[in-house]
Amino acid sequence: MKRHFWKNRQWVTIAVEEIIVGIIVMLHYQQLDVRLPPALGLLDDAPFGLLYLTVGVVLLVNSLWDFYWHRIRLVLIALSGGLWTMLTVSYALSDFVTNNVTIIPFVFSIITINVFLSAWIEPRHKLKGGGRY
Repeated sequence: MKRHFWKNRQWVTIAVEEIIVGIIVMLHYQQLDVRLPPALGLLDDAPFGLLYLTVGVVLLVNSLWDFYWHRIRLVLIALSGGLWTMLTVSYALSDFVTNNVTIIPFVFSIITINVFLSAWIEPRHKLKGGGRY
């Protein structure tokens, strides 16, 4: 497991960040502005916090045990990238609507860029389900 930790440390940190954000969203929901579109305003509700937490835990388990059958790694990376992108956009739009600049969208955008860069350098055989193509 230590070997997998060092090999997948980028995904471990992304998973831990996702777990932390999931817990924070579940404890302190409804932080976004009410004038946002309903699709983006839902991203800081408790069910989405549970979704962040679940994806983070599954990504952490996947990274520590390094299994990648049935394209599970690709699905988890896509879910994680999509969740971070939507969260970044929603908080940036909330700042835009309220004419208030906070550091939260910038931190989320750095994490989003980290997810996409980590996905870019991920070995292709892990994204294709383990087979050597």
